[in-house]
Amino acid sequence: MNKSESKYFNTARIMDEALIALLVKKDFEYITVKEICEKAGLNRSTFYLHYESVADLLNETVEYINAQFISYFPFDTKQFEKDISLSDPEGLNLITPRFLGPYLSFIK
Repeated sequence: MNKSESKYFNTARIMDEALIALLVKKDFEYITVKEICEKAGLNRSTFYLHYESVADLLNETVEYINAQFISYFPFDTKQFEKDISLSDPEGLNLITPRFLGPYLSFIK
């Protein structure tokens, strides 16, 4: 990764974290680009270099949170992700040490 790629990803991370902080305080539909930029300490033009809309940022932020969460599992999660996507939510039992430990570490 070169310096400009690193700067791009760092800016994206800052925007993700700004959106997360704002979501703690208010509903998504009331969050503006201006608020995100103020929270992130970046210009609106920087926002629009990265995203077309706040919804685009939300999609990226969800991916960012999921990647962070998955990183807490000490095993390859590809099969786990596939199994979950194919499972009936009513039949899932994730309250086992294999899943609960990483989940609680992530929440902490």
